[in-house]
Amino acid sequence: MTLPRWPLINNLLLLIALSLLLAACSRVGLAYRNLDWLIPWRLNDYLSLNREQQAWLKPRLQAHLDWHCSSELPRYIDWLQRSEALLEQAQPSASQLSEQFAELDGALERITGAITPTAIELLQGLSPRQVAELYAAMAEDNREDSQDFLEPPLAVQISQRATRMQKRLRPWLGRLNDVQQAHIAEWAHSLGGQNRLWLDNRLRWQTEFRVVLDARRSADFPARLTRLLQERDSVYTADYRAAYSRSRQALAELFSDLLGSADIQQRERLSRRLRNLRYEFAGQVCASARVAAGASR
Repeated sequence: MTLPRWPLINNLLLLIALSLLLAACSRVGLAYRNLDWLIPWRLNDYLSLNREQQAWLKPRLQAHLDWHCSSELPRYIDWLQRSEALLEQAQPSASQLSEQFAELDGALERITGAITPTAIELLQGLSPRQVAELYAAMAEDNREDSQDFLEPPLAVQISQRATRMQKRLRPWLGRLNDVQQAHIAEWAHSLGGQNRLWLDNRLRWQTEFRVVLDARRSADFPARLTRLLQERDSVYTADYRAAYSRSRQALAELFSDLLGSADIQQRERLSRRLRNLRYEFAGQVCASARVAAGASR
């Protein structure tokens, strides 16, 4: 499954919910504790904020991170615990796994809702030069992704898709057996020309984003941007909307098949990594808790 990239917004907080929750990184706790500088650093790939904008963004970003730590991390811990319990089954069904995926969608929606006011105010204050810089970075992303994902023949795209999935799964399951590799190959083939649908749909979203951002001084800008961020599927093409649903179902079926064909060592490895990730999240100390602890001394 591939989520559309959201310029700027993606680099504020959306990277938290999926990239940290599902990353193979063994030091998630360290990365989470340093998001206050990692996010601005990543944001610089898209535009250069002046000192005044940086000073304005810093406390707002910290407030978002504090909210995320106190409100969202407990949800992730619970999600991971239930995922561990699900893995005790010989082969969780695709429908059970789809329900777990849907909860991640909910996390993204909550984060998007929380950061929308900040995004509105930040984007409203961009200068023409900064907007041009942002558009140039978006265009560069599109060129690179088109080169990587569209220019190769379809057969190569499918093979690369399977290779990427195997690489993502290896830290979680270890070496994949022949049956699992066959499941991945079948999944990759079933998505066919998904790359083109994904990139075409992203271009559609970006076109709408440009129209909205170019009118950032208008009175209806907050409402228009809110819709674009929080109701993103309203901009999807009918073909992409159907393909997205199919790809989500295909991913759930793939994971069900992979778990059904996993040996004891793979299942123990996966359970251990999920458990360690849950412990890392549980060990985080939110800013509000640190302040309270300091006040009690």
